[in-house]
Amino acid sequence: MGKKSKPQATPVPQVKRNVNMDIIRIIAFAFVPSVHFFLHNGFYSQTVDNPRMVIMTFMRNLFLLCIPLFLLLTGYLQGNKKMEPNKKYYLKILKIIVPFLIIMTFDLIYIVNVLGWEYGVKEYIQNYTSFTHYSWYVEMYIGLFMLIPFLNLIWQNLKNKKQERILIITMFILMIAPSLFNYYQFDAENIMACTSDEYWSLFPNWWAGVYPLAYYFTGAYLAKNKDDFKLKPIYAFLIFLGTWGIFGTYTVLRCWGGKASVHGWLGYNSWGLYFMGVALFIFVNSINFKSVPKFTGKALAKLSDLTFGAYLASWMLDQYMYSKVLNVKVPVMEDRLLWYVPCVLLAITVAFVISFVADLFYKAGSIIASDIAKEIRKSKNS
Repeated sequence: MGKKSKPQATPVPQVKRNVNMDIIRIIAFAFVPSVHFFLHNGFYSQTVDNPRMVIMTFMRNLFLLCIPLFLLLTGYLQGNKKMEPNKKYYLKILKIIVPFLIIMTFDLIYIVNVLGWEYGVKEYIQNYTSFTHYSWYVEMYIGLFMLIPFLNLIWQNLKNKKQERILIITMFILMIAPSLFNYYQFDAENIMACTSDEYWSLFPNWWAGVYPLAYYFTGAYLAKNKDDFKLKPIYAFLIFLGTWGIFGTYTVLRCWGGKASVHGWLGYNSWGLYFMGVALFIFVNSINFKSVPKFTGKALAKLSDLTFGAYLASWMLDQYMYSKVLNVKVPVMEDRLLWYVPCVLLAITVAFVISFVADLFYKAGSIIASDIAKEIRKSKNS
């Protein structure tokens, strides 16, 4: 009798990488150092009363989409997955926490040795626990991550599209609509003025602070109902331009003759950013990237994977580049607009390099931890 052939292992199907999602994540990250360009270059201390300030106001509004895009992406990719709230799931948070700790360690080295800040024990500890240096997003995302299995239970147990739409509308009313109906000063000469956070509240505002849920469920809705949003890229792009133009004009009118606003109606729960974010997300997702060369696809995937670390690492160069270089060499704030491209490109490049190095540390640590765990299991079984 001939030897029985060994059964062939069933190949594990490869999940095709979604290039559109990688590009959205990269765009969202690129908007981070872009919006911080305005945070650090004196933009918010200037009066909006000239063409360059109008241009910069429109630009700043666009770049504020960084957080909405990240949150929409999370809902799009995670909202329709079955997730059990168990130990295996919650241990995945280490993929966020460990890179965060690595980047914060790099921060400390940079702070002490390059910036020359004097740090004591208290400051060293706070560097890891207070979620400073742009890492407020990590603090928010940890909570969102813990809630996702339960958010998905709500989402996936809705009976039909009508209930899904009612949930989206409810999230909008609770978390986004207050930015449209509040933040006016009806007893002032100019009710649109935005010189302070003193305003007449016409709409319930308490739930505005949990706006990530509105973006999360919206992203889940976009993923589940893709066919409802199939548009030719040119039409999707024109819709996005329209939302940007409307919200940009609204912002300029509210700020004209006063300081560039940093007040509540322009937060990440803003109605304008919500519609702009959804429109930009749909536009990028409408583009067909099937013919992307293999190398380009891999490069985009790698950059996409590095965006989280790059987001955190972008703080480092910002602390030096603006206060020590740009703001000193270019004393007139409006003239700093001409330096937007080189400053942001440099910040993006440095941030990706730091994130790449941090990723090497993370992978090396993961291998070591895995080997240690294997040895522990062997010793227990022997």
